[in-house]
Amino acid sequence: IMAIGELKVCLLGDTGVGKSSIVCRFAQDHFYHNISPTIEASFMTKTAPSGNDLHKFLIWDTAGQERFHSLGDSPEGC
Repeated sequence: IMAIGELKVCLLGDTGVGKSSIVCRFAQDHFYHNISPTIEASFMTKTAPSGNDLHKFLIWDTAGQERFHSLGDSPEGC
């Protein structure tokens, strides 16, 4: 029986640096050359095997606005 572990990931950074492109490449295995800017935040998941276990990634992709920068200082994160 495989165990499923959840991993929470929150991407923070300036506008236009490629956060959404990285998330789409990882979660959907596709690279979009002309991706629209994120408004507020987006959420994706991906389940990936590792040995005998499964890991479910819960990925928050934040917009690059200043108001999201404080999330990096929070112990709880997104």
